[in-house]
Amino acid sequence: MPANNDNKARGEKNSSITRVRPFFRYLFDQDASGLSWLPKMIVSEQSNRSYASYLANLNCMMNNQNQVKRKYKDKILGNIELERCFEYSVPPSYLLLRWLIEHPDILTWPKHGQRERKYCLSTQLNRENLFGKHGRTKQSVAKQNAIYLLDSKGVQGSKRKWWAFEGFTEVDCLLETEDFLLGIEGKRTEQVSSATEWYSKRNQIIRNLEVLKEKAGSKDYALLLMCEDGYDPISDHDFSIGLPHYTSEQIVEIKKHYLGAVSWQQACDAVGMDPDRLPDTVRNLV
Repeated sequence: MPANNDNKARGEKNSSITRVRPFFRYLFDQDASGLSWLPKMIVSEQSNRSYASYLANLNCMMNNQNQVKRKYKDKILGNIELERCFEYSVPPSYLLLRWLIEHPDILTWPKHGQRERKYCLSTQLNRENLFGKHGRTKQSVAKQNAIYLLDSKGVQGSKRKWWAFEGFTEVDCLLETEDFLLGIEGKRTEQVSSATEWYSKRNQIIRNLEVLKEKAGSKDYALLLMCEDGYDPISDHDFSIGLPHYTSEQIVEIKKHYLGAVSWQQACDAVGMDPDRLPDTVRNLV
């Protein structure tokens, strides 16, 4: 199948539109509190049963802000009203942004075709300096300036800044209770992709897990991959290369919060939902 047809097929079977949103909207309609279905979904079939069971025994009553709607511009559906829990925007990790500033040698400059991508004049020059293209002195100054800007503006002010080499994350679905945050990464025909153009060794799962950790603060947190076949593609190596700023002990700790993968069929079975309720394509939306 030609590439443009592949892209069209992925658009018609977009996982957020044909899986994530209809699945959770059905559950919201059945029980807005989540008490009757959230514990069942958490312990459905995924590999990390120990931590899943722990979460399921916490307070699973959802924050009512999860379902409050706001205006949202969807790439496929256009301007719509979308529940707050869907496409939830979370800023990047402070620790990662700082580490990437301090280690520009690990970054790969994105390309446009065969050439390096160009940016506006000031961004281009600052990044060239940080990459050492104009000498070590200017590189040192650029690093100091970037760290100062990160510390003064914070991760919330990092969007589209020259010193930010990972952007905001839109978590497919973020459910919040009094005790924990549960992030959902939904897939269908799509694959787990790289998290950032500048550091392609870091994938979506690792990125989402780390930003959830920082957002959760003192709460517990977890990430669940929901996909067509229930296959979990994430390995120990993915954690190691995706968290270069973490110690081995910190990596072991954050891995405990990844629940693994569950298929849509398994998730439907766990909560008593008929999988035929999930639309096959965007055109089948009710």
